[in-house]
Amino acid sequence: MKKLIGLILALALCVCGVMPAMAEEATRTVTDTIGNEITVPAEIGRIAIISTMPLASVFCMVEESGEKLVGLTPASKNAAMNSFVRRIAPEIENISTAFAEGESVNVEEVVKLNPDVVFYNTNNAADVAAVEQLTALNIPCVGFSTSLGDCNTVETFNTWATLIGEVLGKEVRAQEIVEYGRKAQEMVAERVGKLTDEEKSTALILANYTQSAIVAAGSTFGRYWLSAIGAENVALEIDKAISPVSLEQIYAWDPDVIFLNSFSAFTAEDILNSTAIEGQDWSQLTAVKNGRVYKLPLGVYYWFPPCSDSPLALQWMAQKLYPELFSDLDIDQEIRDYYKNFYGIELTDEDMNTLYNPPAESAMG
Repeated sequence: MKKLIGLILALALCVCGVMPAMAEEATRTVTDTIGNEITVPAEIGRIAIISTMPLASVFCMVEESGEKLVGLTPASKNAAMNSFVRRIAPEIENISTAFAEGESVNVEEVVKLNPDVVFYNTNNAADVAAVEQLTALNIPCVGFSTSLGDCNTVETFNTWATLIGEVLGKEVRAQEIVEYGRKAQEMVAERVGKLTDEEKSTALILANYTQSAIVAAGSTFGRYWLSAIGAENVALEIDKAISPVSLEQIYAWDPDVIFLNSFSAFTAEDILNSTAIEGQDWSQLTAVKNGRVYKLPLGVYYWFPPCSDSPLALQWMAQKLYPELFSDLDIDQEIRDYYKNFYGIELTDEDMNTLYNPPAESAMG
């Protein structure tokens, strides 16, 4: 009799609207980086990332796997295939890129992937246009901005990790990741903040260097990196994200240090030895004379834009610029520990060499 009464009460509660609360547990609401509230499934099994941005690395870091990824752009997939993401997510080799059509997104192909949720770049017009259609089809789309905190790459990564943690229900994991990034920022800021103007070194970041152009990093990520590591940015006048510059202009700036982005297929040695392009002589630059040209590593992604290696990039760049100031930092061990703790990867000496010397085929142009 007691069991029968209990069953009747349970049915009554359902009829009276108490049970629907259980149905709400099948979804969760998250707020993306531009303030949109998005309702996503509580259990997510299929995710498409329709942007050419390093979200795949951050996703795999938080999720500790790439099994749920069903769509990536060709550029993102190429970066993953030539980086340590492949070690975390070997299945990335088989992920579809069919939805990507040049700069646009084929919405029909995205729908064929049957995604539970779509991640997109809020700063990309093609993504935004596609999301309007996908949202109309009741596919949840979560936006990730690349211009957060005045293009602070570490805080952008932290924000992405936090949001992905909320989408996946892995908030604790995401918080552990974010705490490391915050501590790295505090450590670097505390040390370079004590430098006087006379003690600061001048620096330039080449966003790319190809057969057709030398491209300087300007007002976005380049400006953040050099500010964060306490450099005097010789290209501060550039008000665009990137801008073609002549070798003559670089001689006029004559920086103490040059950082070459890993988007380029050229190496630091190509600049140090003036062997990149016939007729381009870098030899009389101060940075070249002193052997202070460094190519940004490629770990789980290129280290120039926001990615899950951004806290490492900050420390690596700071030490390259001010070796005495960071003489106690064993950056090789820091990288190894980070990869072991957050990616579950034990980096060998060969791995470290690959990280510091990205293969030419990994370049973006």
